[in-house]
Amino acid sequence: MAPLAGPLFAAAALLAVAGMGKLTRPDATRIALRQANLPNQRWMARALGAAEVAIGATAIAIGGAIPAALTAAGYVGFAWFSRRLDRATRGTASCGCFGANSAPVGPLHVAINAIAAAFVAAAVMWPVDGIAAAVSDTPWAGIPFLALTALLTWMVYVALTALPLALDAARPAPVA
Repeated sequence: MAPLAGPLFAAAALLAVAGMGKLTRPDATRIALRQANLPNQRWMARALGAAEVAIGATAIAIGGAIPAALTAAGYVGFAWFSRRLDRATRGTASCGCFGANSAPVGPLHVAINAIAAAFVAAAVMWPVDGIAAAVSDTPWAGIPFLALTALLTWMVYVALTALPLALDAARPAPVA
């Protein structure tokens, strides 16, 4: 099994989850696109979601350099968008990442997306086969591998949604 299989599959799964959110609830994404001064029609948010689902599912199902490159490009785009939205709204806007109101976008979003892009880009250099091959190469029928990959996916999701809210709540109130 390739050493980057877990990070690639976690990033691809999160990409697919975000895409499903945009497909089913595109309004928060439309608002975020509008606040970043980008085209924001409903069909565009849904098309973005469909592309995310397709790329994420392909990276998981068949692996390889091309799906990894597309996944990395998605995360580079998210980092760019997060930075643009943060600058346009001074960190007050929801990212719309998962198709619903989420945490306010900020430097943490930019950093997480950039780090994910770097890990996934490395999977372009050292390609990862699909998840079936990864599971067959691991002990106990791949259950520990799948569990750890799911845990990583959830941890990054929490870092993008709940952690910014917790950090904002923990900041001392400005002194008047």
